[in-house]
Amino acid sequence: MPDNPDLIKLLILLPVIGCGGGFLSGLLGIGGGILYVPALFFSMTTMGISPGLTMHMAVATSAAIMVAAGGTSALHHYKRGSVDVARLKNWGPFIIAGVALGVLLASAAPGLLLKRIFCVLTMSFAVYMFFGRIRPPEKPVRFFTDAVQRACCVLIGMASSMIGVGGAIMTVPLMSAIGMHMQRAAGTASALGVIIAVPGTLGYIAAGIQHGGHLPPWSLGYVSLAAVAAIVPTSMLMAPVGVKVAHKTDRAVLRRIFAVLLVIVSTKMFMSM
Repeated sequence: MPDNPDLIKLLILLPVIGCGGGFLSGLLGIGGGILYVPALFFSMTTMGISPGLTMHMAVATSAAIMVAAGGTSALHHYKRGSVDVARLKNWGPFIIAGVALGVLLASAAPGLLLKRIFCVLTMSFAVYMFFGRIRPPEKPVRFFTDAVQRACCVLIGMASSMIGVGGAIMTVPLMSAIGMHMQRAAGTASALGVIIAVPGTLGYIAAGIQHGGHLPPWSLGYVSLAAVAAIVPTSMLMAPVGVKVAHKTDRAVLRRIFAVLLVIVSTKMFMSM
């Protein structure tokens, strides 16, 4: 458990992490969880938190951040009419089922296995971001029937909750594949991210309570309330800045730059095993 000086250093570093995550969220239209998890992991590691709990806390805290930051984004999209409510009702129960399964698996898994899962999925996302193409709405993929979509939702909920992300990097391509316009897909993905984050956060709180004596101060289960409080304000502050930059920069270039960043992050985490 970190002592007070270490905790102060962490609280200084976390707002900087929030700035980076919020900026990327606005820049690329995805949640910052894929940055928050490794940043929190390395920060908590240097602060002396038990190695067996570090990855669980990073994932859980990232999910909690997604509740606050993602909820604000989802509300903004909803007011603009860019959230497909019917899709939420159709996919929501299956995503929640996947989240519940993911939290159960992640809570029972050792931290090293969670790191490996994060690295593999992050590398996969990097390949998609670098080489993937946006499918025109008028050319949906016929393979994605309702049954296949729901099965995908279970897998998305499970994967997202296990690595602490909002799932937009998976739900947006799925909605694009079934013919939804990108603006509506992005808005709906932000709402789906909240559907992933809320039960995921509650699950990690319940699962981490048993480790209360080994967790750092200001923790609720596996969730670090101090980290959430330090990251959310700067994340929400920088997201609009990312949006402005995105409108002035070629989106394909941004995706490839982000893909390279994901490879670097994933490689560094893999080498820390």
